Amino acid sequence: MKNNEGLYLSLDEAREELHKRWANAELKNQIEAELGDMFMPQFKDEPRGVSFRQVCSPDNGFVFFYQCAKYVGVSPLVLEFHDDLFVHFNEEKKGLGRLRITLEDGERAMVDIMDFHAAEKKSLKEVKIKTGESLVGFHHNLFRVSGYDIELCENSKWFNDIGKAKKYYYYLLLHFIAHGFISENLFEGDDKTAKFRDDIMLPAIKEIRGKFELYIAP
Repeated sequence: MKNNEGLYLSLDEAREELHKRWANAELKNQIEAELGDMFMPQFKDEPRGVSFRQVCSPDNGFVFFYQCAKYVGVSPLVLEFHDDLFVHFNEEKKGLGRLRITLEDGERAMVDIMDFHAAEKKSLKEVKIKTGESLVGFHHNLFRVSGYDIELCENSKWFNDIGKAKKYYYYLLLHFIAHGFISENLFEGDDKTAKFRDDIMLPAIKEIRGKFELYIAP
């Protein structure tokens, strides 16, 4: 699986396939038995559309995910990992503290709202922005201002209880066989993104496909 062939579905395909699998009680029971205590209760009563971000913000990527979930006909859910460490060389994490804004005169600018060096290797929940507000709180307040109806689930205990990403991604992705879909692009990004995809994500997908003889499609 070195390319994206067979990994993705169109939204129409995802909607049809997800609702068909959700109605398959035998398949759902099989997945829940495999997960055991690691089955997330958020998936118990209805299928979910999921975005996994250490800290989520209502940016363009979120808006696209939100619209996809609504189109597929499922409730959007964001899984967060606030215990994860801030490292400035990770562009996604650095982007939480470096905002692109539009000024009153229409000019665009970039502003740093935190001290990257002071925050280095702190957990994201410990990071403060320059006003003294927590980084997590700042981005969650943006959701309240923007008016999106979204469930934000701080899932650090679940991740920590399982261990390293190479292990927990298998259990995370099991939730997207019959209980929901995950919005993820595995084929864009830098070399670190490609290494994470090839060493962790794709092996987990391959293991699930082999065990359940079903594909999962991010």
